[in-house]
Amino acid sequence: MVAYLSRLRRLLACVFIGVLIGFAVYLFKLQNKSESIAKGEVGESDFHEARVIDLKWDREIREIPDSLASLREKLSAKPRSEAVAEIEVFLRKGKDRKTGLILKFGKGGKIKGWPTLRVFLLDLLLELDPEAAARISREILSSKTSADEWAIALRNVAKGERIGRNRDYLRTRAEELITNPEWQAQPSVGYLNAFDVLVYTEAIESSPLLSGLIQQKDRRDLAHASFLTLDRLVQLQPLDMLTRLKDDRALQESRPEMTAQQFARADLRDTSQQAIVKLWLLDPSRTQIQLHHFSAIFPNNNQLISHNLLTSQEQVSGADLTAHDRDVLAVIQDWKTDPVFESRTQYLEVMAKRVSQFVESADSSSR
Repeated sequence: MVAYLSRLRRLLACVFIGVLIGFAVYLFKLQNKSESIAKGEVGESDFHEARVIDLKWDREIREIPDSLASLREKLSAKPRSEAVAEIEVFLRKGKDRKTGLILKFGKGGKIKGWPTLRVFLLDLLLELDPEAAARISREILSSKTSADEWAIALRNVAKGERIGRNRDYLRTRAEELITNPEWQAQPSVGYLNAFDVLVYTEAIESSPLLSGLIQQKDRRDLAHASFLTLDRLVQLQPLDMLTRLKDDRALQESRPEMTAQQFARADLRDTSQQAIVKLWLLDPSRTQIQLHHFSAIFPNNNQLISHNLLTSQEQVSGADLTAHDRDVLAVIQDWKTDPVFESRTQYLEVMAKRVSQFVESADSSSR
């Protein structure tokens, strides 16, 4: 009887230990599943987790960019859902690998260089499944990872979702990226290109942010990126942007030449834009420097053609420019005869001479 009880106690002890081990394993798996993409956590099903648990892309990559091309080929050859699942789980693990490549953008926002493995995979996601790329990218944007990742994630959301329905989300996330102190201190290529999201969303609401950065004369990198963004917004939304610039006294005092050049972008054929320029020109606080720069560059049709994260810029045809110049010249001639512009006559003369030369040149080339 004693021997029987002894065996029974040993059996119960083994069962108890087995239960404890099983419970511990359950807790371990539960903890792993509570993780998110940004923090390196896994939230996929047991099926997908079992299939990709051995993925070690961060260690397998050796020769760059050959290994990236090989990885792209392998993933592209798989069923789309399987490839997306593998990328998603790897991103959830929080692992990464620097490639030594420089982030570059080509025509249509196509990326030619990937500084990290995660940036490469985010880029590839858009090719494999735009909708999934947008969903996963929104998770990336829920936590501070890196400026380059955020830039590509913003692009994925913009291209993977219906146009217009995510405007405010994209704008606010882009502003969040731009104002991040750590990323702002040492702006990466992705950081600087993320300004293009504000152009894509035509974010006139972001003009105070851009104005403040332009005024930071000790940060030429930020000021330049902000100026280019503001300049393109003026071209896209001239009426709203010029109205805001007219009331932005701080910017006009800090960057008088730059603001004058923006008003020189106004299309005087449009009566609303014409009215804003008239108010700006006749403002008693207008300085000679501003008036000089305005008249010397009007009409400002200069464009910077570049490869951007989301947007592209088309050149205006010569015929359209000539038609514009003819009509605008007539407006300037009317202003010269208007007594209200008497104090601005010398600047109107400069404008008229400049535009006349454009028209005469176009006429000569057409003969």
